[in-house]
Amino acid sequence: MKRLFPIRAIGGGLCLMERDRFVIALEATPVGFALKSERERQALMAGFTRFLNSLTFPIQILVHTDVLRLDDYLADMKAREDVLEPHLRPALGDYLRFLESSVHLEHLLRQRFFLVLSWHGTDSRSRPLKRGEILWDEAEQELARRQAAVAEGLRPLGVGLRRLATDDLYRFVFASLAGRELPKGVVWSWDPAPVPAL
Repeated sequence: MKRLFPIRAIGGGLCLMERDRFVIALEATPVGFALKSERERQALMAGFTRFLNSLTFPIQILVHTDVLRLDDYLADMKAREDVLEPHLRPALGDYLRFLESSVHLEHLLRQRFFLVLSWHGTDSRSRPLKRGEILWDEAEQELARRQAAVAEGLRPLGVGLRRLATDDLYRFVFASLAGRELPKGVVWSWDPAPVPAL
């Protein structure tokens, strides 16, 4: 597992892979492509093609599909039934039965779209890189620049981006590993101070 996913540390919204490769994950808000007219779809595809061709660095696009669990939502709605006005209770009951039957007949799926940006550090400073030294500042600056370029390229298409914070990044890594155990030797509370070499 460590060979396939060489994660050394996660923190500050960054993931350190191997010795000096840094990664951030951005969640993209999807565009209702199926609801667009044929002309709008063609324009979106042309715009996305222009965006991809304009990139000067690699990106990875991941789609996570989750089965939605409505158990908690349904339980909360049933608990609120007592505080509703009596004439609204039948409508709430119909709504809850509809949701329960929909969930049992068809699994409700949610798709989430992520862009993964990475930067492989090189020592641009005059002194040599010490073993185990982390290029934290350079990585943060370069990945912020790349994030801004991606956001600027996707804005005309109506796609918004949100950078995953550290807690969300933990969940993203775990979901990307399909719920398997996380690799051993990962520092889960990463301070931007230098981390000793493994």
